[in-house]
Amino acid sequence: MATQDSRIKIKRTTVTATVPTVPSSNDHTDGTWIATDIYKGELFYNQADGVLWSRDDSGVSCLGGSASIELTPAQIKTLNATPITIVGAVSGYAIEVVSASVKIAFGTAAYATNTSLHLHIDGADDNVGQIGNNILLATVDQISSAYAPSNPSSGQTQVLANADLQVKVPSGDPTTGDSTVTVFVNYRLLPV
Repeated sequence: MATQDSRIKIKRTTVTATVPTVPSSNDHTDGTWIATDIYKGELFYNQADGVLWSRDDSGVSCLGGSASIELTPAQIKTLNATPITIVGAVSGYAIEVVSASVKIAFGTAAYATNTSLHLHIDGADDNVGQIGNNILLATVDQISSAYAPSNPSSGQTQVLANADLQVKVPSGDPTTGDSTVTVFVNYRLLPV
């Protein structure tokens, strides 16, 4: 087994949806490399998206990403009609959810109808999964990691390329309620 025992830089970007690339040469000093080119074994961190990448013998791979979004009561009350994007689309990749959690900062009243939160890929027939069954009925501050992936039928789509990951309520908009909800997801980007 060959081991390279030299320091390899950890590159980073602050530009959303930036993905590292495979260079046209093996020498970063020859003038052909662009800012996103990386060596095998080198890491590339996209600070804007919270995604870590590396390169191996097969090319560039997503090691993982994380995102969170705080939803106001006004946003929650329209989550069926207007889903909120938590991870934006990355060209040439599909978003695979690894885990998800919810933090509720209870106000004075729980939400009433339509109280489950789901993760959904924009344009798909089926949800990626449920973050919490009736989680919006909470009457105390809480953190829940009750993510349950869905199981689409053979004729349904669930994970699509070049599409946003959204938080939504599946059956109708919630009513009443004034709690703030923060959704956290860990995910991978799969090349398509």
